[in-house]
Amino acid sequence: MKKLLIVLFFVFSLFLFNTKNIFGDYAATYQSYITLSDLYRKSYQSYISSKNKFLTYHTLTSENEAIENGRNFLKTRDQFLLQYLKLLNDRTSETGGFSQSERDLIFSKLNVESVWLYGHRSKYDTAGSLNDLQRVSDQLQDRYGSVIRYVALQTAGTIIHNKTKIFINTIDDILLRIDTVLKQMGEESFDVSLAQRWLLEAQNKVSLSKEKQDDANSIFTNLHGQNLVSDYNKAVFLLNESNQYLREASLNISEIIRIIKGE
Repeated sequence: MKKLLIVLFFVFSLFLFNTKNIFGDYAATYQSYITLSDLYRKSYQSYISSKNKFLTYHTLTSENEAIENGRNFLKTRDQFLLQYLKLLNDRTSETGGFSQSERDLIFSKLNVESVWLYGHRSKYDTAGSLNDLQRVSDQLQDRYGSVIRYVALQTAGTIIHNKTKIFINTIDDILLRIDTVLKQMGEESFDVSLAQRWLLEAQNKVSLSKEKQDDANSIFTNLHGQNLVSDYNKAVFLLNESNQYLREASLNISEIIRIIKGE
């Protein structure tokens, strides 16, 4: 159970990769996520404490306390996962680069898992023993390992990929405009040789960035199996490299603009 919490925080920290602004519904959802994460930790500690007490004393009172705290913890865990899926839903809504059909497919997948979690959360109310609670908890562990984690990672990866794609398209557009300006300046007998070298270097860096982006997208599209998290990490690392090339290209652009302005 604790491992699940650690993985969720790890994935969410990667999900925020290259994010500078939080808007609209996402901001409120994110705040609720933080609040729930704190409740999750506290409820987990209460459950472990009462469970250890029961295993030590084996009294009816300690057993009932362990059951109640266990039920509270497990319901909070399901709610925490629900909030995480809502984060992904809201971020998808506010991120550019998606076609409507792509958004609808993501929303559909997230909704299926959310509906499952809502239904599963109610099962804890009827569990009357620690063994029954564990049995219901195992259902969540199985679902998380086989479906929920996959949907979450692929969605997060697609969001990150789209942010990089938008960055690339922006740089591409700027470079095309610069190329046009330099050609016009050359026709008017201005010396643009240095600016053209900067332009070529920037274009090469964007080309490398696109290669990294394509490799990352291929990984995100084919996430599956036991290497799910490690493959996701590889793709995020590739996008980090892609963004680094774009930042370097941006510096090249700054130099070109300086030359055009005659500074």
